Amino acid sequence: RQRERVVILGTGWGSFRVLSDIDSSKFEVSVVSPRNHLLFTPMLASSALGTVNQRSICQPVRPVVAKKKANYYESRVTKIDKDEKRVVCEAHTGHVYTIPYDKLVVGVGFQPNDFNIPGVKEHALFMKETADATVFKDHILRRLEEASYWHALDSDMTLSSEEEAKIREILTFIVVGGGPTGVELCGELTDFLASEGVKMYSDLTKFVDVHMLTYDLLNTFDQDLQDHTLKHLATKQGVSVHLNTFVTKVTKDQVFLKEDNREYGITYGTLVWCAGIKPHGFVSDFGFPMNERGTQILVDRKLGVKGYDNIYALGDCCTIEDYWLPQTAQVANQQGQYLAQRLNGKIDKNFGFSSKGMMAYIGGFNAVMSKLPVPLMKRMTGFVAFLGWRFTYWFLQLSFRNRYMLSTDWLRTLAFGRDLTRFGPRSRPT
Repeated sequence: RQRERVVILGTGWGSFRVLSDIDSSKFEVSVVSPRNHLLFTPMLASSALGTVNQRSICQPVRPVVAKKKANYYESRVTKIDKDEKRVVCEAHTGHVYTIPYDKLVVGVGFQPNDFNIPGVKEHALFMKETADATVFKDHILRRLEEASYWHALDSDMTLSSEEEAKIREILTFIVVGGGPTGVELCGELTDFLASEGVKMYSDLTKFVDVHMLTYDLLNTFDQDLQDHTLKHLATKQGVSVHLNTFVTKVTKDQVFLKEDNREYGITYGTLVWCAGIKPHGFVSDFGFPMNERGTQILVDRKLGVKGYDNIYALGDCCTIEDYWLPQTAQVANQQGQYLAQRLNGKIDKNFGFSSKGMMAYIGGFNAVMSKLPVPLMKRMTGFVAFLGWRFTYWFLQLSFRNRYMLSTDWLRTLAFGRDLTRFGPRSRPT
């Protein structure tokens, strides 16, 4: 008996879970994605400062593909021909080809949202993909080294007031966005500056300034946890938190903002944008029924795309009709688990999300945990919450390999500190 062909688009939380759980004896599985791994996004901020290695939070797709006797194509999908049941793929080399399907699973995720604010796309760093963490760490180290030599540029080793002002500008770090990614990045950055920064760049730490620009802070958490986080970031981590703030424009060294009807600018050396997500442009080009705002594919409670009995969508790129869910890794993972079981013929009931709680690291070996599925312990803060945060993320790794690598990373950082190696340009004969 010929197996049905299932094509999975993407290697995010939902897609990867479908691939991991699908019964490959029933289906001939193909995966199409320009990214050859699952990124454990909740720990991206930790990897951005070298607390853990990027590879420790990435799960390569090839081992799972080999285990499932499936196929993987490192390409992006540019078109879905729903009549012919084929997806049109384009490789990074520009080669174009098509893959046939009987069932299609769309899990292509979202991208950072710049809200069409002038200058954001051109001048900000982002924190969404694996390479973003590498770029950010490299940028931070480059800024610290730049500040180290700035006073010597005039061949006078004394520090003038103009040089001091420039060094303060170089060492001004701005994080835009008060969600878990922005908060955790502020926590990790200030941890790094308070430990490795103080030890390795002791003459510079008095010039460092860290700002967070956001309208609200951890808005899905309880109000008392929001207040706790705000107080901790401001008093313990030294972050200047600007609430009720909107960014209006960004230039190469200034960010302009509106805060409580007051407009002003801050000169910066580093700007990281963690303020929301938006759909990939090609998702609306697929021609699926979309939600009212035209941002997400509309699916039913069984994750089937409305109007199609052989196409499914999951994760950030879709929304269930009359059943709103947050766009988190936890939701996408449970949807992937459900859809694999449904394709395997094990269940036929509607999808239901079961929250396992929310958590965020806030720096200084402290964390906040909210809406936990534990009686008498719905929330936690402080060092105990930090241990819970670490254990939960360690446990959620998708392989023993990653759990081992994460454990050794944490031990290495505790014993020797974060790695400050910055890889320079590739070799080129002169």
